[in-house]
Amino acid sequence: MVGCAVMLAAAVFAASGPSSALAAEQPVAPPSVPSGVTLVEVVRELNASAAQLLWVRLGDAEGRTLLFQADGGPDRVRCIDECAAEFPPLLAPAGAEPFADWSPVRLPDGRLQWAYRAHPLHTWSLEEEPGEVATNIGLAETANLKLAERGQQAGALLPPPEWRVARFEPARSIEVPAGIEARLVSSAQAVVLTDFEGFTLYTPDGVAGGGRRNCSGRGCETGWLPVPAPALALDVGQFSVVTRTDGSRQWAYQGRPLYRYRGDLLPGDAHGRAVDERWSMAVLTENFRPPGVTVTALEGYGDALSRDGMTLYSGSAFEKYWGGRNLRDSFKNAYDRGKRLGGDACANLGCLQEWRPFHASADARSTGFWEVITRRDGSRQWAYKGYAVYTYAGDEAPGQNRGQATYAFATLDGSPEEIERAVWLAELGKTYGGAGVYWNVAKP
Repeated sequence: MVGCAVMLAAAVFAASGPSSALAAEQPVAPPSVPSGVTLVEVVRELNASAAQLLWVRLGDAEGRTLLFQADGGPDRVRCIDECAAEFPPLLAPAGAEPFADWSPVRLPDGRLQWAYRAHPLHTWSLEEEPGEVATNIGLAETANLKLAERGQQAGALLPPPEWRVARFEPARSIEVPAGIEARLVSSAQAVVLTDFEGFTLYTPDGVAGGGRRNCSGRGCETGWLPVPAPALALDVGQFSVVTRTDGSRQWAYQGRPLYRYRGDLLPGDAHGRAVDERWSMAVLTENFRPPGVTVTALEGYGDALSRDGMTLYSGSAFEKYWGGRNLRDSFKNAYDRGKRLGGDACANLGCLQEWRPFHASADARSTGFWEVITRRDGSRQWAYKGYAVYTYAGDEAPGQNRGQATYAFATLDGSPEEIERAVWLAELGKTYGGAGVYWNVAKP
């Protein structure tokens, strides 16, 4: 009946574009992570199909694995002195305040350190490639997975037994009734309430005077489906049971009745986010996005990331791959490959005339799934889930995606630099029947 005994301290709803009068009544959802803390998908690569998502972890601004000491009762010793040289603390800025699952703890020297769900977080000085420790843990946990391309190597770097990888687990931080869950939904760019099938939940916005709207009548329920509460259901935490005008019972959160949107056809859809300004997704925490970035529905390709309406793309090295690349979650690349590729998916002047890097400002910080990388020319660029993102010169208007499924082949017939690049891309993609960069719309 409950997700965890720990309550989410500041779970609220975020409006998806209400009028100014209603906006004043809608509190802003807290961020999913503090500035400078990243979210990283840990995957296991399979032989010739999409990588399998195992879980989402926390990282520092460079994507390094974050760890914490396992609970050891009152005798547990915090990592402070000699230990801190090997496991540096994840520092919080002066004046940091607690929110949601996050709290600053004070170190003996007066500095602040971030703690997630009351566990102080650390990096590990022995980790050379960002995320390798978390990946090794994931490979060890799924050692018997069939069709795996990469198993755990003998002698792979693993943390000492008392240390754990910090996984992002919002579902453990809120008390929920049976049939309702808290999930990280990519298309919502947020942690939202869902039903047991994974469908995003929504709520009507408030009305002037502090009242609440409800959805009743045939016209309203054509698009919005009430989340039913069982006949014997009792209030759970911040969830309550409300009685509708027809006598049926419905779940509500913080006094707001919950609904599904009929236009959401698959778990993870969030098509109701912008169909009516009077409705909001049931957002608990909101993921960071750079200014101007939104989720846009592209006909035939589903949801994609855009900047000021212009479709964003990422390039990846050619890989062995069976099946389509365009369905949702059918083209999920490993984070570490994107990190190694960096800004070199497009590195020469000819390429840069077509593919324009999404530049980051001088004060931008890696946060959530978005990281700031430095290109060879010293400029800063945004990367999403490890892969640098670009706009395409051939897109002339918002909503176009003419750069989708574009292949840039590397050649062994050119200059020594071109040959070196072709070999490098082949090694990065682990395929030797051809090398190059495949451009794909940036999927949320």
